[in-house]
Amino acid sequence: MRTTNMPKPEFDHADKVFHCFAYFGLTLCWYLYYFSRKSTSILKKQALFVICSLSAAFGIFIEVVQGVFTTYRSIDALDVLANITGIVLAFLLILSLKNRLEKIKRQL
Repeated sequence: MRTTNMPKPEFDHADKVFHCFAYFGLTLCWYLYYFSRKSTSILKKQALFVICSLSAAFGIFIEVVQGVFTTYRSIDALDVLANITGIVLAFLLILSLKNRLEKIKRQL
C-alpha cells in the first residue's frame, strides 16, 4: 500500500496521536498475549505493571536511539509523553475490563 496517496492529517502534532494509538495497541496486545498464555484466569496487576513499564522503556529507548544514531531524527519528549499516554489508556482499559477478561479466560 502506497502511503503517498493517503490523506495527511491537517493539525499540528498529528504524529503524537499515532504514537498514542501505537503504544495503546502495543500494550494491549502484549497484555492479552500474556493473559492468554497463563494458566490462571486472575488478572495480575504486577504483570500488567511490568508490561506497561517495559512498553514505556521501549518507547524511551527508541527515542534515544533515533536521536543518537540518526542524523535526520531527533529525540522528542512529546513523543515519549504520547507513548506513555497510550500505555496509561491501555492500562485503564484492561483494569476496567478485568471481570470480563477473567470470565472469558474461565470459559476457554
